[in-house]
Amino acid sequence: MANPVTSSANEAREASIGAEQLGGGNGDRRSDVVEQMTPVAAMVRVPIREQVDRALQCDDLEVMVAALVAVSWRRSAAEAEVLKTYVFQQLLSRTNDPVERRRLWTWTRLSAARPETEAREMACALLDTFWKDHRKDVERITLNLARDEDTEVRQYAAGTMARIVRANFRSRFRYLQKWSRHPDPSVRRQVIIATVGVADPEHPERAKQLLDLLEPHLTDRDPYVRRNLGPFALGQGLLRVYPEETLERFQRWLPSEDEVVRWNLAMALAAGVALSQWEAALEVLRVLAADQRRFVWGAASTALGNLVRHCAEVRPILRHWMRDPQLRVAVTFALRNTRR
Repeated sequence: MANPVTSSANEAREASIGAEQLGGGNGDRRSDVVEQMTPVAAMVRVPIREQVDRALQCDDLEVMVAALVAVSWRRSAAEAEVLKTYVFQQLLSRTNDPVERRRLWTWTRLSAARPETEAREMACALLDTFWKDHRKDVERITLNLARDEDTEVRQYAAGTMARIVRANFRSRFRYLQKWSRHPDPSVRRQVIIATVGVADPEHPERAKQLLDLLEPHLTDRDPYVRRNLGPFALGQGLLRVYPEETLERFQRWLPSEDEVVRWNLAMALAAGVALSQWEAALEVLRVLAADQRRFVWGAASTALGNLVRHCAEVRPILRHWMRDPQLRVAVTFALRNTRR
């Protein structure tokens, strides 16, 4: 859906996952390409919203996929997401009818194997609805889509994982744990992204299990995993939703000498420290800023710079830190990048 990972209750975090950048229209040339690509080329000349509604009424997978492809080619990314969300919601609303449910399950299986990225996105949007009926097939297809060649499809697959677990956290969290041990780093990365969609401030009891799930990945050197763990899953995810529990866990992880662990902590603090937690963040960053490895102190410097920009109390503290030779380099870079 427009944001495949998070629910409406988590709108504050939605923009982080798979959000599209507003772009210009794609012009007639792309429409001509769509005509050559789709089996229902004549429909491309129809106004796009009318085409979408006709496709929903037609109950034909080929027509539906053609409409979604036309949406992607003829509208900006932001407009396309709105229209795709509308389509997916309309389809999901039909799953309560047994006949429609069977037909949509067939659509989902077929769409997951189609060459059009829009079809595979549609499969991701529908898959979790069929978990109770076809668990093994849904799990297999979801993991396949998590390794998809297209970035957007992989992000949609992360959303599928999150919705599967969110629907019944107590009984389904074990599947997220299992997927997190997958040998393919792409699957592990989608699991890490999915934790943001599962985290919910209304369910503080989830904090420990989600942090436990992420902990083994702190040393993962795969750049695909690392770039989404510290800055995103921890920083924009758990640190925002469960700040006290996450900062407490950071203190436990801090003694590690592994540079990737320390980088993840620093980048998490660079991305998502609430102003009310700045003192606890500084306790962690003081240790990280003294690390002699540029990979670590550079990340700590970025975090310190962000704190200075948003919290006036931090600047005089950092000036005091300048007296410490071990902290001087990281602090100098942090203050230099925040000069007014």
